[in-house]
Amino acid sequence: MKKKLLTLMLSVLSTLLLFSGKAQAAEKISIVSDTAYAPFEFKDSDQTYKGIDVDIIKEVAKRSGWDYKQTYPGFDAAVNAVQSGQADGLMAGTTVTDARKKVFSFSDSYYDTSIVVYTKSGTTSISSYDQLKGKTVGVKNGTAAQDWLDQHADQYGYTVKTFDTSDLMNNSLDQGAVDAAMDDKPVVQYAIKQGKHYDMSMDGESVGSFAFGVKKGSKQEYLIKDFNKALKAMKKDGTYDKIMKKWLGNSVNENSTTPSASLHLTGDANKKATPVKNSYTIVLDSSFAPFEFQNSSGGYTGIDVELIKAIAKQQGFKIKLQYPGFDAALNAVQSSQADGVIAGMTITDERKATFDFSDAYYSANTIVAVPSDSKISKYADLKGKTVGAKKGTASYDWLTQHASQYGYTVRAYDDGSTLYDLSL
Repeated sequence: MKKKLLTLMLSVLSTLLLFSGKAQAAEKISIVSDTAYAPFEFKDSDQTYKGIDVDIIKEVAKRSGWDYKQTYPGFDAAVNAVQSGQADGLMAGTTVTDARKKVFSFSDSYYDTSIVVYTKSGTTSISSYDQLKGKTVGVKNGTAAQDWLDQHADQYGYTVKTFDTSDLMNNSLDQGAVDAAMDDKPVVQYAIKQGKHYDMSMDGESVGSFAFGVKKGSKQEYLIKDFNKALKAMKKDGTYDKIMKKWLGNSVNENSTTPSASLHLTGDANKKATPVKNSYTIVLDSSFAPFEFQNSSGGYTGIDVELIKAIAKQQGFKIKLQYPGFDAALNAVQSSQADGVIAGMTITDERKATFDFSDAYYSANTIVAVPSDSKISKYADLKGKTVGAKKGTASYDWLTQHASQYGYTVRAYDDGSTLYDLSL
């Protein structure tokens, strides 16, 4: 009898454990996100949330067998919810920082981002941080952009005003309550693409990568492994690229007819120019791939070359192209030895005093390049080192302006080929 009773008790215990295990496995995973951070997450006109973070989590959950619910309390509230154990995972365009690594365990990154200052179109364009002196700059609370602005406020003399959401920040910018704002570049580009009249006249700052996060040391650590496994598979089979292209487009697609969201075009292709000369001399850089460079047959090709040829053909005027190098090209136009310059030339306030510019045809960033085995990962690592830059460029200007701040020496080169050959 005791044996039968013991068998019965063990059977009941096994059943309870079995059901307990199923209940735990079926527990709904809580994922929290920002509330208004297009194109990563935002409420569309049909009142449903959409975006990159929404699509990625949906695909990861499908591949990992998650039963999940995604809510959108806002960035600060989302971070606090995961920290306090009220939510399991954070998917909110979250930049991985050393400070956050102390609190969160992060997945592999799913997007490399940069932050940029932007202004309302028709107001004073900000092309350098020095122009922010005495102004108020809006930023979303708790973001990498806020960290950057707070760290540099004394250096550049601006005041920081924080907002809970990008929508509130942009409304303040629209109404003139702040003079400028700072946010992740793809977010600003998407806003412009959706009809917002904003201008970005600066390259921006690379601040790191977005990743999925859970509370460090929590029982949800397994979600990171699931996320990484699914993301790797998504990148391999093209699902990841499909999602990114859906929301960010493909600016390098040669078949695309949509210009970058950061460009404001005023030209009318239906109107034709009236040439006042038989031929125009246009000067370019001599070595600035992929904008202009010599091909294997000795001729010049590249974006600038093909672009100016196509414009001349479409507008019905003749051109003569010369490739003296960037510095010499600028001097040639200033001294009237040439009619125009197209040489990957950044528009700056200083150059506006000397040149009339067309609409921008490319939005660019400047970056520091190092050998693949280098340990340099931030500007502070350049202290005591020599940094090369092409003479007369925006990169050279930026480096000379920040040399004393970071303690490096700037070396100028006449062309890109020499710069890379000798530097790397």
